[in-house]
Amino acid sequence: MIEVADVVEHENGDATYVFEMSRAEADIFNEIGIRLVLFCHMAGITTEEVFEDLRRKIDNRQVEVEETTAGRFDEYGNYGENNPPVMSNPGDKDYEV
Repeated sequence: MIEVADVVEHENGDATYVFEMSRAEADIFNEIGIRLVLFCHMAGITTEEVFEDLRRKIDNRQVEVEETTAGRFDEYGNYGENNPPVMSNPGDKDYEV
């Protein structure tokens, strides 16, 4: 398991991350980085463009989740007091209102 061991934030806004990982994990980490650079080169795009695209996809997914759960669940994932009751399918004979 790869863990963040330390984060140092710098005055200019940059940050330095220190990771703890085994040698095998470090090899995988390096392989993924090299593959990313090679695939970007073959596609004619930069790694920054890939990360910008991923950020947009993450942001869009968060908006979708917020839109589909808005007004339904509280911050703990439960129905809140101002939300409609949970109902079974009306076709079921023993549902609660």
